[in-house]
Amino acid sequence: MTLEQRVRPRAADVFTSRALIPATGHGVLDGWDVAVKDNIDVAGLPTTGGTRFLSDNVATADAKVVASLRAAGATIVGKTNLHELGHGITGVNPTFGTTLHPENPDYTVGGSSGGSALAVMLRYARVALGTDTGGSARIPAAYTGLVGFRPSTGRYPASGVIRISPSRDTVGVLGRSVADVALVDRVLGSVPAAPSPSAASQSPVLGVLEEACEWLTPARRALFEEAMSRIAATGVEVMLLSEQRELDRCFELGIVVLAYETIPAIKDYLGAAHGADAVQALIEVSESPDTREILRAALDEPVSPDEYRSARAELAAMHERFVSALGRSRVTTLVYPTTTGEPPKALTLSQDEAEAQLRAVVLNSTPATLFATPAISLPAGVSEETGIAAGITLERAAGDDADLLRDATLVEEILAGDRLG
Repeated sequence: MTLEQRVRPRAADVFTSRALIPATGHGVLDGWDVAVKDNIDVAGLPTTGGTRFLSDNVATADAKVVASLRAAGATIVGKTNLHELGHGITGVNPTFGTTLHPENPDYTVGGSSGGSALAVMLRYARVALGTDTGGSARIPAAYTGLVGFRPSTGRYPASGVIRISPSRDTVGVLGRSVADVALVDRVLGSVPAAPSPSAASQSPVLGVLEEACEWLTPARRALFEEAMSRIAATGVEVMLLSEQRELDRCFELGIVVLAYETIPAIKDYLGAAHGADAVQALIEVSESPDTREILRAALDEPVSPDEYRSARAELAAMHERFVSALGRSRVTTLVYPTTTGEPPKALTLSQDEAEAQLRAVVLNSTPATLFATPAISLPAGVSEETGIAAGITLERAAGDDADLLRDATLVEEILAGDRLG
């Protein structure tokens, strides 16, 4: 069956607003249609963050990333739906609609950048901007058979973006190919036009993070093992890594970091225009139980500065241990399943249910957000049980974005044909 014969989500559930915002210049993105997640400012359009509280929050200027895209020739085609304020991965938004999966409407495409993934999957746009705090660009890309790229933290400017955890947040890029994503990265970041000749001649050594495979469902394990077998069969060196990244502890400490940073970050975006009690007012009108409870807890039972510093120190020590162990191998690039199971069901969940689902979906994608490293999810087959795509993630050291995109190009060629649509 073709994509058109399956469920096609309503455009109203993909976009929070649609408009053609023309390019301001000419460049490498001439003729490209780009969708923008609705927590990133586009001048003249509301930046709602997926929350009713900001329905009338019309941006007066482009975010820097949007301005760069338009200057390079891109046309903005609209703002895409998201989990309320980006505080979740279900894709269920009671205000703006649910980002149902076209291949199986019992599920969503995940989030929080679900609308951005659908905009590209359904060809409303060639590429889309998302954001990634816990995996929110890579996760929906994986479930829709797309490429989802999280650059090194700080590589792209963050002005004009609703942030929820500044030490973890970054704008990300979703597209149908590594080449498209890499071209957008050239516009937004500082990667050279092409890898250096010396870098291009070096083959990556892929290290499979065994810890990240422990919770795979049988169907997802089969897809990951098949993908890795195909990669190894081409002569690319693949090693198994038993080193522990302490994924469960990363997840727990990541919650502490986000809880400490989120209220100040939201206040910083809202500014004086929305009043001193804006966050409390936002919570009162929030229609997503998980978002509402996260914000209420962060406001009423805040993480102390000492708890925050302790969490950051523990994370730094964990990362140092892992990098030290990794340094004793020849591994250049980590590889692991982007997610361990199917995407969220299209249901509004209780806080406890949402927390359990959040852990299951973001466990593997969380560390990159805590250690500022670039990571990219690539299509890696489709589940026969659900018809929903799977992804594998490549990750390198912070700042190695160009080399990561080079590695991803190689792996994409090997796994060609695994994307949907």
